[in-house]
Amino acid sequence: MPALDFQNADCRLTLAEGLAEYYRSRDGLVDGRGVSDAARKFFACHDAAHVVFGCSTALADEAAVKIWSFFGTTAGLSLLADYNSPESKEIYEAIRWRDVPPVALRSLVVVPRVIARCLRMRKRWPWADYESYLEKPLDEIRREFGIRVVA
Repeated sequence: MPALDFQNADCRLTLAEGLAEYYRSRDGLVDGRGVSDAARKFFACHDAAHVVFGCSTALADEAAVKIWSFFGTTAGLSLLADYNSPESKEIYEAIRWRDVPPVALRSLVVVPRVIARCLRMRKRWPWADYESYLEKPLDEIRREFGIRVVA
């Protein structure tokens, strides 16, 4: 069973409630999320994707949400530049090298599964236009878009 409610496929929390739970799950997610307006906007969209796709802030889930973002959102591969921003690089620099091999091994299973689920979606998640969904329950959003979370 997932650690956070929004990670459950049939979660009835709204996107706004899921985001609140996501932000409570780890210190520093809201404060200090980028110094530039572009970085703040990117991280807001990225955080909404975490919730909609049911991904925590664990390193393996970060890898999964990146794949979901590329192949399951309207932004697609244009996000490469944002993932290479100075603010994103600061996050990457905090990753301990000893944590990388187990995540890389797990990704060999998770990444193809996420790509397959992206290909089965009814429509892509609106990366920059998610705010109109804030009051909609996550299970309804996931049904509308054909999103199946990866537990």
